[in-house]
Amino acid sequence: MLSLTRGQKTKLGDLTPALQLRAIIAATAPGLQFDFSCFGVDSAEKLSDDRYFVFYNQKSSPEGAITMGGNGDFSVDLSRVPASIKKLVFVATIDGAGEMRSLQSGSFSLQSSQGEAARFEFRGADFTNEKAIIVAEVYLKDVWRLAAVGQGYAGGLSALLKHFGGEEVAAATPTPPPPAPPRPSVPPAAPAPVPLRPNPAPLAGMG
Repeated sequence: MLSLTRGQKTKLGDLTPALQLRAIIAATAPGLQFDFSCFGVDSAEKLSDDRYFVFYNQKSSPEGAITMGGNGDFSVDLSRVPASIKKLVFVATIDGAGEMRSLQSGSFSLQSSQGEAARFEFRGADFTNEKAIIVAEVYLKDVWRLAAVGQGYAGGLSALLKHFGGEEVAAATPTPPPPAPPRPSVPPAAPAPVPLRPNPAPLAGMG
C-alpha cells in the first residue's frame, strides 16, 4: 500500500492492475456534517455532462462507471468510463456552517479486490476557512493515474460547481395561483309585469 502526500501523483498501474476500484473518502470534525461527491470532467476539466456529477442526490453515472453507495463510498469501473471523461475528481464539502480548519482527520483510500492500494490523509492544519476540498483525482494521461490533491475552496460546493462549469440549482419558488376572475355582476331582476284589467264587455242594447 502506497501512502501519498499532498501533491503526489502516481500511475495506477504501479499500484494495482485492477480497473474495478473502490474510492472511500472519510472526514471527521466535532459538530460538522460532510457530503462527498465525484465530478467526471472532460479534457477541458469541465462538467460538460451533469449526469457525471455523482453525489447523494444522483448516485450513479448513466452506464454505472461511477456509483455511490454510502456517503463517501464510491465504486469505479475504469473500463466503463466513456472516452469523453478524462478525470474523476473526488471532493468533500461541509453541509451547513463550519470551516475545514476544524477537521480532526480526513482520508482518501483507493482499494481493489486485493485490498488497499493507496491512501492519502489530510487534517485541519492544512486548511483555514475553506468549506470544500478537492481530495483526490483519478485521471487519464496516456494511462490512468492517481493524484493526492488536498486543495480547498472557501466558497464550498457552489465554488466547485462554478470551477467545473456547472451551477447550483436553486430551489424553485412556487408560482402563486392566478387571481380568480371577477364574478359577473347580476343585473337586478325586472319587476314582474302587472296584468291589465280587461275592458268590460259592452252591454247589449247600448249605443
